[in-house]
Amino acid sequence: MLSSRKTVITNPMNDRYKWSCPEFPGTVKNKTMQYTVKLGITSLSSAILLQKGRNVGEMLLGNVDYPTLQPQLPALETLCDTLEAANNEVLFNSGKLTQEAKRLAEVALRKALKDLSGFVQGISGGDKALILSAGFDVAKQRTPLPAPEAPADLIVRRTAVQGILKVKWSRVYGSKLSFLEMVEEGGEEWKRVLTTTRSSHTMTNLNTGKEYSFRVQVVTSSGISPMSEVVTNIAA
Repeated sequence: MLSSRKTVITNPMNDRYKWSCPEFPGTVKNKTMQYTVKLGITSLSSAILLQKGRNVGEMLLGNVDYPTLQPQLPALETLCDTLEAANNEVLFNSGKLTQEAKRLAEVALRKALKDLSGFVQGISGGDKALILSAGFDVAKQRTPLPAPEAPADLIVRRTAVQGILKVKWSRVYGSKLSFLEMVEEGGEEWKRVLTTTRSSHTMTNLNTGKEYSFRVQVVTSSGISPMSEVVTNIAA
């Protein structure tokens, strides 16, 4: 049975609760960014999202490392109160209006936490202890890839079709792109003929009976590899 109480749908992020963007006068300087704030609120239930908002507010309140965020905390508390009230309303009156009010409250709180996480990232300079002291978690650091080695097993194979050579090489772990270079018989300048995410390519429109040499290198997140060995073959 629907409650007789009237639910007014409002956007909690109205003019009273607009977030200003501090200029980070308390930003930690001369520190290498080591850690990244882990937000992880997209799939949280309404109750856990509320708990997250409350915790961040409590951890930031009076935190001497985040003086510029103190003026933002009353708005965060208001957003948490709004979501808590919306959750309670849904328990007693789960109609379309109350569900929409709850959804808007969740959106507003998620937006506020996302904004705060960005401020915390900038002010902390990536310092793990400072991030944790603000009530946020840190993302797991990835182990950096070693410097890439030159691609191995480069093969240039002739086919029965004239003017075609098939080029293939072994994929390097972590490779994002491969650069294939070629030089014609009698030439001195290597030319990049292909940039690809694959590890094979068919060269066409080559001159029958002419010799072609190939080499390849790859790009990973840790850099560019040396060139592979040079392999040569004659187009059919």
